[in-house]
Amino acid sequence: MKRCVIDTNVIVTANKAILGSDDGFVNKYPDLIIKCIKFLDNIKKKNGKIYVALDEDNEIFNEYKTYMNFSGQPGVGDSFFKWLHDIRWSFPETERIKLHKTENGYVEFPILMEQAGVDPSDKKFFAVSNGHPSKPDIYEAVDAKWWNWRNDAKLCGINIKFIDEQYMQNQNNVDWFS
Repeated sequence: MKRCVIDTNVIVTANKAILGSDDGFVNKYPDLIIKCIKFLDNIKKKNGKIYVALDEDNEIFNEYKTYMNFSGQPGVGDSFFKWLHDIRWSFPETERIKLHKTENGYVEFPILMEQAGVDPSDKKFFAVSNGHPSKPDIYEAVDAKWWNWRNDAKLCGINIKFIDEQYMQNQNNVDWFS
């Protein structure tokens, strides 16, 4: 059985394809948006053959709902969110990871990743992957910091998959001082 952890920005990026919502991103990165849409659609088409690993206390799901519509419209991200909302309780209990909070995050969060400077809001994704027996891949779309964390994550047994690796490399090769 395949499993994955999905960073919120994958779902948000898929929603960028909504007509009239262009903030410049759609015209600049249409391939990235299409890849996010295809990724989410593929999970839905597999309908239970790919599980989205979540935390038992719904921290990840609650972050998703901050940006998405329960109606499943108007965007592809909204549609995926509604599908996940409707199907997530049919996933085996093993796909809902109990996270144990600490002062700085979670017991399940790898110490090495703390030293890498992972944002507090991103720790739950690493903790779910690390706390899961199969350590599912984490899928990331647009946050360039994740590119810098990929090697430390790999040392912890966590694999970060970038929806569009070329986009991520380009974001990290920008010379901000030229």
